[in-house]
Amino acid sequence: MKIYFYISKQFLKPLFFTTLAFGFIVLISELFREMNFYMEQKTPFLTIVEYLFFNLPWWTIDVFALSVLLALLFSLGDLAKRNEITILKASGINLWKIISLFMIIGLALGILDFSAREFIIPKTVELASYVRNVKIEKNKDDEKLKGEYKNIIVALKDDARMSVGYMNINEGYMRNIIIDEYDNNYYLKKNIVVGEAFYNNKGWILKNGVERNFDNLNNWHEKYFQNRFYPTELKPHDFISEDVRYEQMNLKRFREYIQKNQMLGKNTLKDQIKYNMRFASVFCHIIVMMMGIPFALGLGKRFGKIISFTFALIFSFIYWTLQAFSLTLGENLILSVGLAAWMPNIVFGIIGIYLLSKIKT
Repeated sequence: MKIYFYISKQFLKPLFFTTLAFGFIVLISELFREMNFYMEQKTPFLTIVEYLFFNLPWWTIDVFALSVLLALLFSLGDLAKRNEITILKASGINLWKIISLFMIIGLALGILDFSAREFIIPKTVELASYVRNVKIEKNKDDEKLKGEYKNIIVALKDDARMSVGYMNINEGYMRNIIIDEYDNNYYLKKNIVVGEAFYNNKGWILKNGVERNFDNLNNWHEKYFQNRFYPTELKPHDFISEDVRYEQMNLKRFREYIQKNQMLGKNTLKDQIKYNMRFASVFCHIIVMMMGIPFALGLGKRFGKIISFTFALIFSFIYWTLQAFSLTLGENLILSVGLAAWMPNIVFGIIGIYLLSKIKT
């Protein structure tokens, strides 16, 4: 048991320092990247520090897998270089027990990563967005805060669609409304054109409108009305989908965000893939272990930290490139949502299993 604690300690120490180092590197790069923006906005230094501080957890967790890989290569590579792995094998400890230990650590880190994205990152990113919008950009009187929106299209239940020319969600008011209802064959069966509408707690009151009913493609009749109640579960705020960063949402909010955008007729494929990637990220760190262990054990004696660092960068670049590629394939309906989210893990998992099988125990 002590030997497992010792190996874990040897891994966790470089993990702590590599995580801090990458977080600091990203922070500095982001500071200089947006320096002109801060100067244009005449942002106080403390406000810049506050904005960067709230973004730091997200930037750190975004490169956490790279930190894990480097820590694995440094720690396990050093153990191999000092012949401690050989001593362990000579003392009767099966190497697969050591490998299993790192797999368990990888799973634990994956759960930690998932928990951070679920409970910590959404809050810190939301605070960072507030600092940027209110304290830096000073957005206090824009159209969205007034609750005014134009040219909205919403998918209703029972194959119906509503388009709205103007809406004020704070006042529960809209005008220039068109409601189209379709049959099972997607032929237009009803068309309602309304001048304006007001919301009460049960639904919308349509005023000064005309309803056209279509019996077939060549036969229809219409009738006018001054007031009509239109039952719908949609409240004024349900018509608007705010542009929210996906890392700002936990799974529950992310799922509701996707459902709302689907109702509004927006393409949500990218969001659905990123939603599934949240679950794939749990196993990403196990994949990192599977890829890094054979390299550390096989080459740790011959090469130093520079080669390990180079390998980590190459691995990360290929993994993120494949992730972006699979995301594109998913958005273009070439891959299913689930496969697009899990393809990097599947590909590198197969490679990792193959490399592990080549380890001489």
